[in-house]
Amino acid sequence: MSYFAEFEARGHSRPTEILERVSTAVLNVFPEELRGRVKVETQMAEGYNRTTIAVISAVLRAKSPCETAVRHLLRELSSDDRRTLAATLMQRIDERCVLFVRIDKQAAYLGHLKLATGPDMISVKVHIQQYPRCTQETAASLIEGLLTEIGD
Repeated sequence: MSYFAEFEARGHSRPTEILERVSTAVLNVFPEELRGRVKVETQMAEGYNRTTIAVISAVLRAKSPCETAVRHLLRELSSDDRRTLAATLMQRIDERCVLFVRIDKQAAYLGHLKLATGPDMISVKVHIQQYPRCTQETAASLIEGLLTEIGD
């Protein structure tokens, strides 16, 4: 049986942004009841034009909390975004069964989750596992099942 092993959200805070607001946006991807269990790290990096960029990573590991986080993410997306996600699912899952979703950073800061269309985004990676081996098709099937369950 397939399950969610890890849920990671990552965002970048540029020099013109307030670090705490970007951290809030990243944490808003997670359900409120799980935010205290999320491991958050901030690393400093150098941008292409030598500006300092903070990379905020928030990770949740464990089967049940990760499933709760995935359900939250899918439920909070608009029905149009869920349809877009369903239509592009195979392009979003790599050969290691990792689902990639880009969430609009500004909307996340305001407490709304929507698919990003531009570069100002939070990258979400959902690691799906299955024994003996996970395939893209199995991972897609798991997500499709949740999307069907949530409905429009």
